[in-house]
Amino acid sequence: MIALIAGPQKEPRAAQGMGLPYLAAVLEQDGFEVRIFDRYPPSPDTDDPALLDQSLAEAIAQEAPDIVGMTIHTPEVLARVRLAALLRERLPEALLVAGGHHAIAEPEHLLRHSDFDVCVVGEGEATLLEIARQVARGRRREPADWLADIAGLAFERDGQIVFTPSRPPVADLDSLPVPAHHLLGLEHYQPHPCTGVVSQGLLTSRGCPMGCAFCCNPQGGRVRRRSPARVVDEMARVVNDFDVSGFNVYDNLFGLSRSHALAVCDEIVRRGLQVRLDIWTAGDLVDAELARRVQAAGCVHVGFGAESGDDEVLARSHRGFTADQHQAGIAALKGAGLRVEAFFLIGLPGESKDSIQRTVAFAKQCGADDITLGLHRPYPGTPLWRDPGAYGVRVVKGPNFEAYIETESLPRAAILEEAQHASEALKQRGFTAGFLRCDRYEWE
Repeated sequence: MIALIAGPQKEPRAAQGMGLPYLAAVLEQDGFEVRIFDRYPPSPDTDDPALLDQSLAEAIAQEAPDIVGMTIHTPEVLARVRLAALLRERLPEALLVAGGHHAIAEPEHLLRHSDFDVCVVGEGEATLLEIARQVARGRRREPADWLADIAGLAFERDGQIVFTPSRPPVADLDSLPVPAHHLLGLEHYQPHPCTGVVSQGLLTSRGCPMGCAFCCNPQGGRVRRRSPARVVDEMARVVNDFDVSGFNVYDNLFGLSRSHALAVCDEIVRRGLQVRLDIWTAGDLVDAELARRVQAAGCVHVGFGAESGDDEVLARSHRGFTADQHQAGIAALKGAGLRVEAFFLIGLPGESKDSIQRTVAFAKQCGADDITLGLHRPYPGTPLWRDPGAYGVRVVKGPNFEAYIETESLPRAAILEEAQHASEALKQRGFTAGFLRCDRYEWE
């Protein structure tokens, strides 16, 4: 039995990533019993994360899993390490496997400072399946020498961190089974704020060729696409079997391949599938014709990664777009009647008071319906984290991978102050201008 955990929340929840449903589907296809734990057991009397983790650990332990796989993102690392310790107390023989962005970026630190036995470094479907097959054949967590024969791993042996050969990402996405939606408890989900209905994640592609300084891009730079027919088959199955008609498209950038995006939209329309889509894009990837076809396919909300309204900041961040391209994309989307939420990051390489003012001016006039600001927080695994000097910034690191940057002209206090001014200026224009992230740390 294999237990998979990602971002547990109190009920109800509105979204789940696609990592666990794909992992579970591959494992089930090979005959393994799998359970997904993405919600805490009912705990009406507490919101204390530590107590909620204890109740989750108890619930998982009752299932007596042989393997526990856990997705870890950097902001959650302390909580996930705590949950791993609680699981180790209750499941001393179970193999604890870490995956996700943080496990890929910082496997050595995670292995030395937590109860995890192994980190999956890269896409996890084939790797976790090999681990499960070996455990089913009687391999135990100690000794762990057998892990050396599985590609795409990091583990500790005799005080040393061992990295096995890297595993290439899945080349043919159509070879993967349909995600295990039946393990998510979709009947307990609440309507997603972007679609207005109960929704499920969807991928039409993996990978991104952009080289953004602030992105760790764990799926790699080579874009792999699913056939439009398989994508819409999956959507139809979710609609028919689970009565779920909303889909959050988790592609890094929808429209990277215009022909593929058009084919997906046209297949939805051809089948008469009544769905509500939420997509993510940027720049001028979506032109007027594609925007019209996306709207016809059911799109109701577009997240737009503008990041900055200043061309120098965009260039120094290796964003790959200019402000004019962002403007063209937003205009095309709005022309098709789509609701656009534009996202901006304050504190990217090259940021100054003037560049922030240009970003605010762009946000005011770009035509987006909603504006969301975020303070740029550097993360492990990103180009900027690895070599901040190459981007003209200073990364100040605290405990548990908490960090902030200072640019050539803006120290930390000034960035915080300018971000607040930007938020207030946008609110005066009528935008809510909420902060997606405003990381301010106790240790500062």
